[in-house]
Amino acid sequence: MRKISIYAAMAVLAAVVATGCGSSKQVTSPTSVTDSKAMKKNLGAAAEVEVTFPCSEGGDSDLEHLRCGGIGKSKDRKMAKDRAYQDALAQLSSKLAGVASAARDGVAVSSNADGEDFHDKVVTKAKEISQANIAGYRTACEKFTVNQQDNSYNCYVTIEFGKQKVVKQMYEKLSADKLLKADYDFDRYMKEFDEDLKEYEQKHK
Repeated sequence: MRKISIYAAMAVLAAVVATGCGSSKQVTSPTSVTDSKAMKKNLGAAAEVEVTFPCSEGGDSDLEHLRCGGIGKSKDRKMAKDRAYQDALAQLSSKLAGVASAARDGVAVSSNADGEDFHDKVVTKAKEISQANIAGYRTACEKFTVNQQDNSYNCYVTIEFGKQKVVKQMYEKLSADKLLKADYDFDRYMKEFDEDLKEYEQKHK
């Protein structure tokens, strides 16, 4: 009987030691409740998923075309489409203003003009060009998606303009303004515009 009691006591002691080791292991590498839930929720899911937007491929401008993309959302399909095209046309204005501002070194700016005056004038000219070309574009891409949770439509578009025409209009607007007067010919302006346009589009993807 005594031997059996000793063995039983040793078994209990071993169990206690094993439990203690397990507890100390958990203390050295704790897992929060939040992390545990996230792990269970995302079990088997990829950490990162690539997202491709419709009409994003081929959206960059090239030697012949100036391209702009737009997105519109609404529960009305036509309204979503209208908003997408309005957004794309607004992008044309932003793109022209952004590129022209980047090319400041190539524009003769009067000594009493500060950067804010320059930027405001460039934005005004860009808006004028956009309005002048509001019907002069071609639709390069138009796609719809539907959100099944709220039954809303997303419209994605890419529109393109004849770049030579649009950039020449911008050049003429700058040349006609004493503050913004371009101090070289159109060919050189076009070359620098192309270089700054590539940089602008890379930054705003």
